[in-house]
Amino acid sequence: MRTEHVKKLFRRGRLAPQWFWEIMIAATLTPPLVHAIASSVGASPASAAPAFAAGPAPAAAPGPTAVLAPTVVLAPAAVPTPAAAAPAAATSTVFDRDAPLEVDLYADLKALCRDPERKTCADLPATLAFSEGGAEQSVQVSLRVRGRFRSTTGGCDLPALFVFFGPDTAGTPFAGEKMLPLTTHCRTAAEYEQYVVKEYLAYRIYNLLTDKSLRARLARVTYHVPTSRAKPLVRYAFFTEHFDSLAQRAGAVVFKPEQFDLAEADATELATLDLFEFMIGNTDWSAVFRHNIVLIRDAAGRPTAAPYDFDFSGLVDAEYATVAPQLPIHYVTQRLFRGACRPDTDWERVFAAFEKKRDAIYALLDEPALERATRANARRYLASFYDVLGSAERRDREIVGACRRPG
Repeated sequence: MRTEHVKKLFRRGRLAPQWFWEIMIAATLTPPLVHAIASSVGASPASAAPAFAAGPAPAAAPGPTAVLAPTVVLAPAAVPTPAAAAPAAATSTVFDRDAPLEVDLYADLKALCRDPERKTCADLPATLAFSEGGAEQSVQVSLRVRGRFRSTTGGCDLPALFVFFGPDTAGTPFAGEKMLPLTTHCRTAAEYEQYVVKEYLAYRIYNLLTDKSLRARLARVTYHVPTSRAKPLVRYAFFTEHFDSLAQRAGAVVFKPEQFDLAEADATELATLDLFEFMIGNTDWSAVFRHNIVLIRDAAGRPTAAPYDFDFSGLVDAEYATVAPQLPIHYVTQRLFRGACRPDTDWERVFAAFEKKRDAIYALLDEPALERATRANARRYLASFYDVLGSAERRDREIVGACRRPG
């Protein structure tokens, strides 16, 4: 979002200092501002008030270890007031469009709690401002660090996040959302941003192969940190659909068995998952133990496994990605089929489905956010998968005959 409206309100992210988030700031509110606060849910336009934004900070999201954040009043010129917008259609979501969502995130990101146990963590209040279809809007959110590796071992400047939404999402692309994962760039180096885009494309590839897959939306995020005078950082990130939304679309519910019996799953669905993971060179998953897998079950009792988190895949080829030491490969770019043996699998049907989607999958690489060299490398990597599919001998050796047998 690069409009004069935003520039005037936020002064390029020069917000209040650290203690701004922790104490109540006394301010004399003019009558127009009081009116703006009272009608903040879509009644009064932002232009009717001075350059202030006031209201309660988002409370900590519910959870066994969450600590409620104190109520604060935002300082002058800190964040935008929510703009009035026409109500979204009942079926419209942020994932209905493919174009990157322009986002400004206002938060003291240095205050993010990175304790993996979250024993003393409070969720971080923030404001998410965005532009969709020419309309500028904002909502109050709270942030929580997501993932043990990126928040600790991975040494990320900015780890992946959970974004919790409050009640002010009506009429926005986030209407009805309670929480969405946001995958960030981890580190500021340019190649890390390309990792994000390639992982986003992995979700899009699986969307082409099956509707029972998590949707993703690319976002161009400008990070405004109130305690820093540096120019706001702009990087790609992406939102991922909530598990419950996937289940609702499929007429199912999420379930979490201690171990999943693969024999319950439809053979073709399971083979599609297994072959997709092989295609992108991902070994960091397990359907049995629900590692980077969500399980849903429909009203007839039929289960489906859907994958997520692909940053350790060969397609992404992240600098920090490693291979589990017990596997017989040494690099994430080496493919290893980890599907279970199912004698009822119609492999020719599955191979044909992947072959049918080849051109559409390659077309995803036209994503403008991909740099030319990144695009070329990704295309070569996917082409090497189709080289395997094109050889009956290699299909039998590297896929069908490489399945994992019980015990």
